[in-house]
Amino acid sequence: MVRVALFGMAAIVSFTLLSSKESLAEEGVLLSQSTSGTTGAAKKIVVARVVGEPIYQQDIISAFRALPPRVRRAGLNRHYSSLLESVIVAKMLTLYGRRLKLENDPRVKRQLKRAEDALVRDVYLGDLVRKQITDKILRDEYKILAKRNEGIEEVRARHVLLQTESKAKEIINFINTGQNFAELAKKYSIGRTASRGGDLNYFKIDEMVKPFSDAAFALKVGQVTQKPVKSDFGWHVIKLEDRRKRKMPTFEKMRPMLRQKVGQKFSNQVVSDLLAQTKVQRFSFDGKTARAAPQESVSPPAAPKPSR
Repeated sequence: MVRVALFGMAAIVSFTLLSSKESLAEEGVLLSQSTSGTTGAAKKIVVARVVGEPIYQQDIISAFRALPPRVRRAGLNRHYSSLLESVIVAKMLTLYGRRLKLENDPRVKRQLKRAEDALVRDVYLGDLVRKQITDKILRDEYKILAKRNEGIEEVRARHVLLQTESKAKEIINFINTGQNFAELAKKYSIGRTASRGGDLNYFKIDEMVKPFSDAAFALKVGQVTQKPVKSDFGWHVIKLEDRRKRKMPTFEKMRPMLRQKVGQKFSNQVVSDLLAQTKVQRFSFDGKTARAAPQESVSPPAAPKPSR
């Protein structure tokens, strides 16, 4: 039996397996920053018109949900202006294209067929997987994770990431003279956490590169590394903010993540089982030589995330 790793399909599985209530709960905080209306109301609120054609609040929400998770963390308000302009441009180009009847163009029809195939595939796989997921399976998975994670030591740290050791030493001198660590991180750090003062939140020892983790876990709360720490990313100055034993979130809070995790596992098995009973012929790139099924994990192409 060929084992197939569904790398790139996590987004599909997570979308298909989460109920709409759970999906909205995950994004509720971000969306509540911008709209208090229901989905039905969002379909009626007009936020722009292009040649008289309306663009609804729901169109903006859909565009926001299509952004990468890291970008969505800033909230819809933060991205509203750029999203609005993007949707306006898309609507404008679509309207002008339809005036030329491009929906009948063979190129458009080919793309529509591909999109339809992807949606059929995603719904088929999602339905098969969802039928296998029970509350008991989710609770058993939760127990396994709790056993692995409950009580593990973790720390919360900030860091300033610099390109050179000399610059890192300069930052250490600034800190030793009483300057605020978070403000220095905002001003000098080249890392992605600079905007939040270098805050890395809580992590366990194997969740960061070894030189960084070793240095952070060796500190006492409130201490700062007195020598720059070198990693593949550059030179770090680290401050330990807190130390604690990890506590597992409740089962209900973990349920969406558990559904995704279990769903990915089942999707691998579903595809492997289907491949085992499906007649498949494989050939070389030139189509002349027969090829055997791969013995190692293979990754099917990623598919687009279905719209909500």
